[in-house]
Amino acid sequence: MPIVHIVLFEFKPTTSHAQVEDGGFSHAFVSEFQSEEDRKYYLEEDPAHLAFVKSLEGVMQNVRVLDFEPGKF
Repeated sequence: MPIVHIVLFEFKPTTSHAQVEDGGFSHAFVSEFQSEEDRKYYLEEDPAHLAFVKSLEGVMQNVRVLDFEPGKF
């Protein structure tokens, strides 16, 4: 069963308008992985994801992550 991975971002108040247009949780990403192994690779090894995370250093105030499998409680 796929795993849905949701990430919400809140930028620091000191982040310039050029860096982000709105405050609060203004950006979200939703990804779907076919297995726990795929999700683990994405989080820990995927070069594009790791570079993206590094690019956010210093401008993020808050991040929320929610992973779930549809139909499971």
